[in-house]
Amino acid sequence: MPTVVTTSRGTGTLNTETRRARDVSPSLFQLDPMEGPLLQMLGQVKKREATDPKIEWFEDELNPRHLAQSASLPAAATTMSVDNPTYLRAGDLLKAPSGEVIRVGTTPTANPVTIVRAVGETSGVAASSGDSLFIFSNAHAEGAGKRALLSTQRVPVFNYCQIIRTGFGWTETAKATKQFAGQDPAEEKAKKLLEQKRDIEQSLWFGERAEDTSGTHPRRMSRGIFQFITTNSKNVANLTEEEFEDYMRVCFRYNSSAGAQKVFFGSPLLMTVMNRWARGRLQTVNGEQSYGVTMTELQSAGRKVRLVEHPLFTNDNLNDLTGKAGYGATLDMADLELRYMRGKIVGLRENIQTPGDDLEEHEYVSEVGLEMHLEKRHGELTGVTN
Repeated sequence: MPTVVTTSRGTGTLNTETRRARDVSPSLFQLDPMEGPLLQMLGQVKKREATDPKIEWFEDELNPRHLAQSASLPAAATTMSVDNPTYLRAGDLLKAPSGEVIRVGTTPTANPVTIVRAVGETSGVAASSGDSLFIFSNAHAEGAGKRALLSTQRVPVFNYCQIIRTGFGWTETAKATKQFAGQDPAEEKAKKLLEQKRDIEQSLWFGERAEDTSGTHPRRMSRGIFQFITTNSKNVANLTEEEFEDYMRVCFRYNSSAGAQKVFFGSPLLMTVMNRWARGRLQTVNGEQSYGVTMTELQSAGRKVRLVEHPLFTNDNLNDLTGKAGYGATLDMADLELRYMRGKIVGLRENIQTPGDDLEEHEYVSEVGLEMHLEKRHGELTGVTN
């Protein structure tokens, strides 16, 4: 016997009959559509194919100019001890904190160093252990013999290309089934591409270099930016404008070229803190110079720096201000390069399922690494909470 309805038919009746048509948007909305600003920038302007998974380069710098007294120096002393005596050559002119000019008498191989005091217009003054000295020039007599040679050793640096993989798939039945919010094949392909790019981006920042040869084939990990930077590192909880300017002063000491502009990547928290005291002085960067990434520009103590808010520098709990939530980094982009094995920046391997299986499987594969030159041209901020 049929079930009868004794009232006006409503949506409840349709639910009972499972006849109610759903109003579902045809679009699938992704929470994290863009999470890789550094990869976006390097992919456009600074990428190069690698011919070996170990990528290598050499770095160098000019002869060192700064020393420190390793013992006290009386006002009339004719020898002195410094922390690095082999930096010196006969004829070098050193400036002491008092203003006195000291000339190196003979090229030393160890302490003590023979010196001539007060060779300029400033009298000799006693100095303490730890006082700084810097070599500002050299002076030689007419007809003097050749100058002693001094050079720096080129330093080999290396990193690895890391294999990063993201798989996805569906059964043939699911592929043929009509679905809301797009069909799985197209939606999964787009979603997994975002996840692959996110994994590459995070490796560029947080990766640590390693090679595991314990298995049949090596497993390599690529060193990231925060592991490369060792010199210009500042940890500060309360980021005032004065603290930021002091940090930028250090980051701008060395540049890839005259007038080089640097890019500062900061966590959402850090950018919020900066906006409190920089509001009104931030200008949006438009056109080709932005590389498809939202940028603003800040002039700090005469130095222009471009600012990029990095969405990955945050924790899942936005009230958790530890770790990467307080991170930022200043980069000289001319010294960064994305390296990749042939065809594997983001390669797509299709139909890799076992033959005969009633399904499809595909995979994104990347083999990429970071080449980061001269870490003293870059800097990092950590620990910012307000």
